[in-house]
Formats: sequence, C-alpha cells, structure tokens
Amino acid sequence: MGESLLDVRMLNKAFGTVVTAKDLNFSLYRGIITSIIGPNGAGKSTLINVLTGLLAADSGEIWFQGREITNEPIHRRVKQGLGRSFQVVNVFGNLTLFENLAIPVLALRRRAKGMIKSIARLKEVREDVEMVLTQVGLLDEAYMIARSLSHGDQRLLEVAIALAAKPRLLFLDEPTAGMNPVERSRILETIRQLSQTGKVTFVIVEHDMDIVFSLSDRVIALHRGKIIGDGSPEQIKMNPQVREVYLGEEVA
Repeated sequence: MGESLLDVRMLNKAFGTVVTAKDLNFSLYRGIITSIIGPNGAGKSTLINVLTGLLAADSGEIWFQGREITNEPIHRRVKQGLGRSFQVVNVFGNLTLFENLAIPVLALRRRAKGMIKSIARLKEVREDVEMVLTQVGLLDEAYMIARSLSHGDQRLLEVAIALAAKPRLLFLDEPTAGMNPVERSRILETIRQLSQTGKVTFVIVEHDMDIVFSLSDRVIALHRGKIIGDGSPEQIKMNPQVREVYLGEEVA
C-alpha cells in the first residue's frame, strides 16, 4: 500500500469489563483514505481517542512516522502531524473564521500568546489562514462570525482548523453528521481534493455506508474492539462476518 504513516501494535483498551480495543494490529498508509466502520459500541471513537492521545492505551504501541508516540501528550502528537475533528462541532463561535484558523497557525509558529487583534497584520499568518480557507471554500466568509455559519459550513470550518495545524494524518469523526445532501456532497468533495494533493491523509469514522463506499480506498470494520474486516470497499461488502454483524441488508 505504500509508505506507512501510523502503526498500531497489540493495542488494548478497556473500561472495566467493556473491551473497546483487543490486540489491534494495523497500519495506516500515506494517501489512502481509510474509513473505520462498525456498530455502536464497536470501539471506533475510542480507537481515535487513543491514537490521538485523548485516552491512554492500556497496553500496546503506537508509532507515527517511525517514532513511538504511545505515551506522548496530545500537543506533541499535533506538532508531529497527527490531527483530528470531533463528532460535535468544535469551533470558537464568537470569533471570525479568520481568527479561528489563526489560533492553530500561531500555535504552529509558537506565537500563540500574540494578541488576536494583531494577527491580520502578520503577513505569513494571513497567507496561511487564507490558503486553508481557500482549500475548504470558505475564503469569502473569512470575516464572518463562526456561529452565523450553517451547520455544514461550521463542519467545514472545523476541518479547516485541523488543516491549519498542517497534519500529515487527519482523523475525522463523523464529518457529515447532521448535514443536508448539498452540504454532505461539498465536504466529501473537499476531502477528495485535499487527499489528492498528497499533503494530508484522511481516516474517517462514518455510519453512512454510501459515503464510506464512495469515498474510501480502504475500510476497516470493528466489532467489540476487534478487526473483523480490512480491505477495499468491495471486499468489505462481500465479507460475510461484516455483513452479519453490521452491514446486513444494506448491501444485499
């Protein structure tokens, strides 16, 4: 599949008697859009939380770009190029889009303590922010207050905030949740275009199988913390165990 970005080795995570990751072994590869699917409680969001540092693994190893990050804090993982979005929209509603993006840009440049009001005068910051807003199609709304955006555009803004930190690998947790069909098509096309640049690799947790099968190069299916399927969308569609525990008649 090409160059490995992230490697998971014998990863385990449990909450009491509830096992959410059991001896997981897999790699994520540069330029391959990967979707993680599974029924509720399969361990999808927990896995992202462990990989990105929000939760600690019980055991096992996580390697990113050849470096072990199992016990690294979140901010160090972000600086190394590991990013994420959340199921619930997570933006600064009272700030403009420009200001929302300037925060991670300044942090990346180690200038996060600078005053927000002065950032527009920093040419390099302004150029970085405008570039990301252009990538997600929100440049014309740069000076709008974030809370005034539609739900779909707020989701796009959240992706833009993650992109502003210049991730090499970006996890998107249900990026189309709550979107109408037009908004959904827009964000999916944005992900496709960004992936084609080769600068960022996407891993998506998604329940909509139409999205999963149309967007993904690879699909990993989880059930009770274990991988029960890993392959191309067509391979996953035909996997009898995945069909039994999750897809059912959806792909019949």
